[in-house]
Amino acid sequence: MNGTDPTTERTNPAAVTLSTWMQVSPVMRGSMAAHARRARLLGKESLAFTDKVRLAYWNAFQHDCLNTAKATAYSAIFALFPALIVLAAAITFLPYSAPLRYQLALFFNRVLPSSVAPLLEHYFISAKSSPQSASVVLGTLIVSVTGAAGVLGTLMEGFRRAYDQHDDAWGAGWRGQVRRYLWSLLLVPISLLPLGAASVLIVFGHLLLPILRHYTPAGLDTTFYIVADTARWAGAVAVTICVIAAIFRYGLAVRPTWRCVLPGATFATATWFVTTLGFGWYVTHLANYSRTYGSLGTGIVLLLWLFLTALVVLCGAELNAELDRDRSKT
Repeated sequence: MNGTDPTTERTNPAAVTLSTWMQVSPVMRGSMAAHARRARLLGKESLAFTDKVRLAYWNAFQHDCLNTAKATAYSAIFALFPALIVLAAAITFLPYSAPLRYQLALFFNRVLPSSVAPLLEHYFISAKSSPQSASVVLGTLIVSVTGAAGVLGTLMEGFRRAYDQHDDAWGAGWRGQVRRYLWSLLLVPISLLPLGAASVLIVFGHLLLPILRHYTPAGLDTTFYIVADTARWAGAVAVTICVIAAIFRYGLAVRPTWRCVLPGATFATATWFVTTLGFGWYVTHLANYSRTYGSLGTGIVLLLWLFLTALVVLCGAELNAELDRDRSKT
């Protein structure tokens, strides 16, 4: 019973609602009110995050991220092809490298746009298997590491602009420049070693599944393959997020915490996967760079893909910077 007469129940539903609310205990009313406040707060935070994403893209444009991404893609060319030459030369020392070359070709086909993969497969499928001299390999390795440091150094400049840090945040004069360059060199193994392990997990992980299948109970083969393959790709994605978070953290003179860089790293990783899939579909179905640019078409596609990758990373840093500014205001 709610304490209202039948006439009031028919003519004034608001009075019935108020009477029912007054019969609820004060503790219950406080709990329900707190729940409603949390629901409204969560809705505002969700809306604010989408606003921060849009603001991060706008800040990236204001901080000249397009030219920064172009410079990053240009430096990446000097790091990518020498690294492939070193890797191809190292593979030639193996007694039987055909399966390894084939798996690397499959990896390029899965990860890269379709027009880019044949260019990189040339180093492992079509190239001659004669070993290179040690001096040539060493010189190529130095060029590759220097190019990778240039990539990270350019990204670090974009990170500095995103966080509105001063020009001499790394130090005044030539000492600051040297310190920033040394950190860019240090970030090369920090980023490449985990990414290399993730790449090995993706490329050769399916070859380990038949070996591990012998240790599973009979009748669980299908479930094992699904779980193992999901774990393999989930591990690769997690490693990618951690590497980007490390670049975001150690690429700044004033380092944020890991908690502050994980949102942008996760956002950048997810955006990179979507961008790569969309760009690959565009190159395959709509664009025909080979017809327009001839033999230069594949190189142009590769540059565009590297440009989009750098742009995604810079926008992730802008999102971290925007969240950090909002956190400071709070």
